[in-house]
Amino acid sequence: MISTIVTLLVIILLLAFAFFKTKAAKPKAGQFHNDGRRKTFKDFQDQLENDPNGIYGEAVLAKTVAGICNKDGRKFVLMKNLYIPSRGGTTEIDSLLLHQTGIYVLESKNISGEISGGIDDERWHQRMNARIEHTFHNPIQQNAGHIRALQHFLKENYSRAQLNIDDLPIFSAIVFSDRCALKHIPVQGENWIILHMFQLQDRLANLIKKQRTIFSTRQLEDLYWKLEPCTKVSDKVKAEHLKYIKTAH
Repeated sequence: MISTIVTLLVIILLLAFAFFKTKAAKPKAGQFHNDGRRKTFKDFQDQLENDPNGIYGEAVLAKTVAGICNKDGRKFVLMKNLYIPSRGGTTEIDSLLLHQTGIYVLESKNISGEISGGIDDERWHQRMNARIEHTFHNPIQQNAGHIRALQHFLKENYSRAQLNIDDLPIFSAIVFSDRCALKHIPVQGENWIILHMFQLQDRLANLIKKQRTIFSTRQLEDLYWKLEPCTKVSDKVKAEHLKYIKTAH
């Protein structure tokens, strides 16, 4: 009888051991390659560096901004990829923060290399090494164009009695990847800042903290619903916008 009980206990212990070992060995999503090899840090680094559409950079930005706003405690809405009508076409805003203290237009630059440029320069430089160098549209001017298009759109959707768009505080934030080095560039103006991703937490939090509350919850919601259609444009509009960007820049 005793030997039977001992045998059963041993079997139960073996089954329990096998169960927990199998559960512990179950790969977590995203941590393994399809062939079973565990991913290393380099795999995730490569994933970030080969991110031409900025998907991962924008995801980190969104998470950071949401954390800042949650800590601030006032109402906010974070919108992504808005196609704002502009000059017969559209201009795309990467991320738009509607906050009770104002409107924050965030432009993500998920690039590497050495970055240089001035306020009035039409093109900025991205130097990868001694032989490879690219240029790109001045991000200060680029985001200023986004803001002008946004102001024009809001003026068409609000009367001056409802909301005086000219008096609204609208801030521009150009956020560069931590993988690049910013050399000889301006870092701050009256209503704009340029920073690395690792600086976003402190600098944006400080900027928001200094602003007074100007929007009621209802006004913030109304702004969102006015702009929400700009996030749901057709594939044709997106294709035309991409074509314009490639041609112009």
